[in-house]
Parts: sequence; C-alpha cells; structure tokens
Amino acid sequence: MTATAPTRTRTVGLTLAPAAAGGMGPQVAAEGLELHDCYNLPQLDLGAIAGITLSASCDQLFLGRHRALLEEFVRSGGRLLVNGHVVEPFLPGLARWRRLVYKGPRDLVISRLAPHPIWDGIDLDDVLFRTGVSGTHTFEELRAIGVAGFYGRGYHLDLPEGARVLNGIGPLQAPIDYTFTLGAGEIVVHGGLDLLTFADPARSTARFATTIIDWLGGAR
Repeated sequence: MTATAPTRTRTVGLTLAPAAAGGMGPQVAAEGLELHDCYNLPQLDLGAIAGITLSASCDQLFLGRHRALLEEFVRSGGRLLVNGHVVEPFLPGLARWRRLVYKGPRDLVISRLAPHPIWDGIDLDDVLFRTGVSGTHTFEELRAIGVAGFYGRGYHLDLPEGARVLNGIGPLQAPIDYTFTLGAGEIVVHGGLDLLTFADPARSTARFATTIIDWLGGAR
C-alpha cells in the first residue's frame, strides 16, 4: 500500500452483512460512507481509503487474522473508528472492554473529558436514554420512559501509552471512549453500540452523521 494522502478520498463502513436486518451496526450508509461486509476487507483498496468505521458486529477474530493489513492502513495515515466491545484486541494498543457494575441510570451517565471532532456539538445527555415510544421527547420525559445504557455499559482499562480519554461513564468517569495514534494515523474507540445509530435528527446527535464522516475523511 503506497498511496499518498491526496489519493485517499473514500470513507468506508465495515459491518456484518450490511444488507441484512437486525444487526448491531448501521443498516443504511450515511451520506458519503460506503458500506461493505467486514469479510471483504482483504479485497478493499485501502490505498484509496482515508478512514474506516468498524461496526460492533464485525468479527474480531477475522480482523485479528488481517491485523497486518489494518495496522499498515493506520500507520500509513489512515483513520479508524472502532465501535463495540473489544474482547479480542486485533491491533496494537486496543484495550479490552470490561463490563461495568451498575444499578441505575446514574451509573451510566456519560461525561465529556476531552474534546474530539467526532463529538463536536453533541450534548451527551442526548445519548443516555432511548425509547421505543414514537415522537420527540424532552430529557425529563426520557428519564421516565426511556432505557439507559445503549451508548455503553462498560469501560476500558490498560489504555496504550499516550492515549487520551474522551468520554467517561458513571460517577468514576471510567474510560468508555478514547483515542490514540498509531504511526501516522489515529484510532478512536467507542465501547458501545455504533455511534452512527445515535444520529437522531431531532437531537444534537444528528451531527454524528456528518462529524464521523468528516473526521474519517480528514476534514476535521
């Protein structure tokens, strides 16, 4: 892979069977994002890709078998967003996800600890609760009818040297989102459901649909 930065213009989402219903990852590509089955990774022209988002549904054992491919992509300047629970670290520096002991929503509150372009303009209150009740609801209404914990119910320890914790979970603000550099590239890890699934047009999280794609493409 010998591509230089100006030739990298594509942003790609890898997920499990992107055309199938019921998966954990996004089933419809955000504007500017190409969706591919994660098992097609070896066939992709990584030299033309600026950034990749990995769905929580991706097979981590498979990714581990193609570690050299992904590592070279990042080290040569690529950007990678890892969603989900990392239980089989498939790249240097990835920390294992650990389940959080919690009793209620207070233990699952997300706190911003450092800025990052992906979360620019996002009100973290908007990721705490989700509900199947149709319509637009206030935060107080969601507190009554919603369920907390979809954003994340765990944390990461043993972060790599130089890692920056972006968001914390619970009263102890345990690391749920972090970033670190690998060679000339950057890896962002989100320990929960795919960030793109939170892009609600009625809330600040609508921005995820653009901030993620912009960051992957190098515009942020």
